[in-house]
Amino acid sequence: MRREKWRWVFLAGIILGGGALLLAVRAVVGPFLLGFALAYLLNPLVEGLERRGVGRRWAIAVVFVAIVGGLILAVVLSLPVLYTELAKIAAVLPRTMQSLDRYILNFRGNLRTSGLPERIALTVDQHLAQGEGFLLAKLSWTLRVLPDMLASLSLYILAPILAIYFLADWRRLGDGLAWLVPQRRRAEWLRLWRDINHVIRRFIRGNLVVAGIVGVLIGLGSKLAGMDYALLIGLISGISDLIPYFGPFIGAVPVLLLALTKSPLMVGKVALVIIVVQQLEGNFISPKLMGDSVRLHPLWIVFVLLAGGELAGFWGLLLAVPLAAVLKVILRYLYLRLVSPSV
Repeated sequence: MRREKWRWVFLAGIILGGGALLLAVRAVVGPFLLGFALAYLLNPLVEGLERRGVGRRWAIAVVFVAIVGGLILAVVLSLPVLYTELAKIAAVLPRTMQSLDRYILNFRGNLRTSGLPERIALTVDQHLAQGEGFLLAKLSWTLRVLPDMLASLSLYILAPILAIYFLADWRRLGDGLAWLVPQRRRAEWLRLWRDINHVIRRFIRGNLVVAGIVGVLIGLGSKLAGMDYALLIGLISGISDLIPYFGPFIGAVPVLLLALTKSPLMVGKVALVIIVVQQLEGNFISPKLMGDSVRLHPLWIVFVLLAGGELAGFWGLLLAVPLAAVLKVILRYLYLRLVSPSV
């Protein structure tokens, strides 16, 4: 009994000490977390090859060669198009900003002579001026921090290499974590981990497939509507769709701003494409591919998304739902343990 007590003290110390260390070196933790995430996602493929008689090291090599080859092919095919689209945006954006600025100034001028009560006209004019200043400040901030962001992202090149090391020692890592749990509780913890693992994998797999389909459909729809930048629009829409509920609205803002560089009519066309695709996703694609993957009530999902965004911004929105699903599995396990100790 005393030995088990000290085991829990040791485990708590490891968790607290590890948390403090991660906070101290959080600037370089990102590549390791991404490497672990890649290893976690790729491990089923490696184990599938192992079951077919391929050695683990060769299985890891085959999986990575296939993925790297696919990425290289995707980059070779998409990079010239993406570069052309970004060059067009860089050329068109200054003229669009000037036109938008003139439109806002004309609207403000018309507002003053519209016959509205002076107080209402002044309030609306002040808010328009504040909104214009806010947009310009955000654009200036983005251009200023972009080089630093790109420099920090270069660290993530290490992630695939770290993922190979994680995969090579995956079983040893699992055995080491299992050793921290007392022998008589180990089977229960392994069952709990299998439940957590099932929820996470189902959520990630379904979310990635749905986001990919949505990105392709919106990109193709925009192209058919006569919009340029179809590849960029598809990428923005697909990535933002990874965020449940709020993702489509977040992704629609830059997409519609891109459409505005062409014409106001194009904004309406692209907005219609987004609405149609989101209706298809909500009524057909997600129910078919995702089902009730995390088994959380919609109100609870909205709450955790708002809380995640408040606590951690973009990453909070992205990770809030799977973390909430994991927390639900853990709380269910603890509840069953407290209600029925024999479970």
